Amino acid sequence: MNFAIIRTKKLKSMGAVVRSGKHTFREQLTPNADSAMTPNNRVVGAANSYDLKDRLQQRLPAKIKARSVLCIEYMITASPEAFSRHGGFLDDMGNGYFSDALKWLQQRHGRDNVISSVVHLDETTPHLVAYVAPMTSDNRLSCRDFLGGREKMKKLQSDFYEVCGKERGLQRGIQGSRAKHQDIKKFYTALHTGGEAPKLERRDYAAAAMGIKTARWRKAEAVVRSQAQGAVLAPLMRNALMARGKAIRKRADELNDRLQALEHKHLLLKKAEDEVERRVQALMERERDVKAIEHKLLSAEAERDALERRLEILTQRNSTPQAAPFRGRMYDSESKLTQS
Repeated sequence: MNFAIIRTKKLKSMGAVVRSGKHTFREQLTPNADSAMTPNNRVVGAANSYDLKDRLQQRLPAKIKARSVLCIEYMITASPEAFSRHGGFLDDMGNGYFSDALKWLQQRHGRDNVISSVVHLDETTPHLVAYVAPMTSDNRLSCRDFLGGREKMKKLQSDFYEVCGKERGLQRGIQGSRAKHQDIKKFYTALHTGGEAPKLERRDYAAAAMGIKTARWRKAEAVVRSQAQGAVLAPLMRNALMARGKAIRKRADELNDRLQALEHKHLLLKKAEDEVERRVQALMERERDVKAIEHKLLSAEAERDALERRLEILTQRNSTPQAAPFRGRMYDSESKLTQS
């Protein structure tokens, strides 16, 4: 069966928006994309990651709560076998499927809040990626109003199918399915095939020989194509992972070198601090010695002043007895009476 597929991803930081944009706008190596086909990609709105960031910031309010969802990333596609490049009935633009999907997003969120949309035609399965600011009609930033809870997600799937998928013969996904999907950028490379290939019978082979494809034959072809896509993508993804691992190891070595340099600087700083502390202690000891000497000098000066005062007093006492007898003799000699 050919399914209409829509997936969402919540971007909670400008860094996450820019990183996603670099992949979407092919500003970084994309191993599973054919660079010769990249010029065929269709872009509406922001055309590079930094333009995407600037336009998004213009739509967001000045004050944003912590951990708020800043942007919703939509990925819209269909089962690979639905497209003509895989033997299906839809052209690369899905016979208007992607154009209607963009109009549906603009009606759902408001035209100004759909910051950018890109149809990738350079990968195995055509798909649309759109970046949307989750602003409400009363100018609130609220992803919850659009994606909050299971019921809203069911309604999103149903509304999208009714407007965009049903008209083109696509099927809606099974409601209440517990199947989990991969990262939005890798989802289309591993679409669920619905089980193993069915066992073909003689009548299936006979019909195929006459140019008629039975339901089992078509399902078997879909499984084979899916497996072939996985076989083609596996080496590319393995090489990408190896390159990523090499880059991570290189970065780890750089960080380790920086850590060792910081530890060396820390040791030098600790040594300098110890030297400063030693000098401070030496200065404090010298200061104590100087104060002790100053105290001794003050005590010596006080003792000297005391000795000088005592010497002055003794000097004054020694000079007084020499004058007194002289005055007494003079008085005696002049006080004798004489007779006339």
